[in-house]
Amino acid sequence: MIGLILGNIMVVLGVFSIIKGKLPLIKRYNGVKNIKLHSRIEGTAILLVGIMLIFQCFISLGNVEIVIIILSICIFSLILEIALKVI
Repeated sequence: MIGLILGNIMVVLGVFSIIKGKLPLIKRYNGVKNIKLHSRIEGTAILLVGIMLIFQCFISLGNVEIVIIILSICIFSLILEIALKVI
C-alpha cells in the first residue's frame, strides 16, 4: 500500500519536473550547467522509479530486484548526464 502512495507522489513530481524544467524542493543548483536538461533527466528517473513502485504492487518482485532496478535507473541517468555534459 505504501508503494502505491509513494509511487503516485513520485510520478507527480517527475511529471512536474519534466514539464516545468526545474526540480521541486530545490532552490540552488550548484555545478549544473544546463538546469532544464538536468531537471528533465532527473524527472524522468523519478518518473520511472515511481512507475516501478506502482507496478511492484501488482507484479510480484523481490526486494533484490527492486533495488537492482532502482540502482540501474540511477546509474543510467548519471551516465546520461555525464555524456550530455549537464554537470
